[in-house]
Order: sequence, then C-alpha cells, then structure tokens
Amino acid sequence: MVVLKTSFVAMVLGGVVLAGCVKPEPPKDYMLACLHETGAKGSYVRSVDQVGPNGLPVILPAAGGNARGAVLMNACVEQHNKDAGTLPNPAGPSAPKMMSNGKLSVPQGYDLSPEDVTLWKSLTLQQQKRAYEFLKSGSTIQSSLLED
Repeated sequence: MVVLKTSFVAMVLGGVVLAGCVKPEPPKDYMLACLHETGAKGSYVRSVDQVGPNGLPVILPAAGGNARGAVLMNACVEQHNKDAGTLPNPAGPSAPKMMSNGKLSVPQGYDLSPEDVTLWKSLTLQQQKRAYEFLKSGSTIQSSLLED
C-alpha cells in the first residue's frame, strides 16, 4: 500500500512538471477568415503600436485596403475573439468620471504611460473631453492637442 501511494504521488508530481513544460497554443489568427467573411478589398495589417479598447491590435488598411474594410476587419476579429473567449480586455475600457475638482478622472482600460497620466491631469476639462474622444478612436492624448 505504501508503494502504491508513493507511485501515485510521483505520477502526480511528474504530471505537474510536464504540464509546466508544455507551451500554450498561440492565439488563432482570424485575419484571413475575416477577410473572406467581410469581403473587404485589399490587404490589411495589424498595428505594432496601436491597441484597441478591446485589447486587440488595431487592424489598419495596407495596399488596396480602405478605412471601411479596416472597420469591418476589426469588428470581425473582435467577434471571433469574443466567441472563442480569447478577448484580451473583455470588459473594455471605462469612461472617465466627473470629479469634484471639475475635471475628468483618468480613463481606465487604455494603455497610458505615466507621462500620459501626468498630461491628462494637466489638461482643461475641454481638452480632457477631446482627448477622451481621441483615445476611444485608438489615437493618443498627445495627438488630441494638435490642431486639426
């Protein structure tokens, strides 16, 4: 009986060690499927530095692609990730709230650097509202300060 218990413990520990050595499967790439599903013309690429509110890289138009196709592709890839349960930020970002000092709180769920947070706090209420609209569209706080 003691030998059986020792063998069982050794098997369990061995399984735990083996499980740690197995690499997780990389996330599935839905871009090709979405290109066919949406009928978007041209080609599209994932941004290396822009992440959408859902936590996924933003899909941008490339050769022959257009903004409408990119919107369709982003929505399709997001839906596939929702269906698969692989959405990085399923809750999404939260809107800033009005604070007692008459300004907006720092928006949560966006990839903001410490410098972005400092800049946000220095903005007027109107600048914060504009910056938030830019953040929602995948842009930056800094770009909201540039003239149109």
